[in-house]
Amino acid sequence: MDLANMRQNGVRSISVQCIDCGHSGTVNMDAYPGHLAVKSFEGRMLCPCGSKRTDVRPNWSDVPPRPSLTGVRFPK
Repeated sequence: MDLANMRQNGVRSISVQCIDCGHSGTVNMDAYPGHLAVKSFEGRMLCPCGSKRTDVRPNWSDVPPRPSLTGVRFPK
């Protein structure tokens, strides 16, 4: 997934987790061009523990929840 596609899905940041120590955080991606792949940021992120071994994914919690259809009745 590239940043343009991520943005089209309502996500503006990435979630970064350190593989070595478990630290995690989010980084806003608004300043980066849309053609860059989300996974291209793995190895560019530096954890406070000094590790660059990170797992990077779209931060899906940016997307507002969709309304539930539970209990909704449709006309026959």
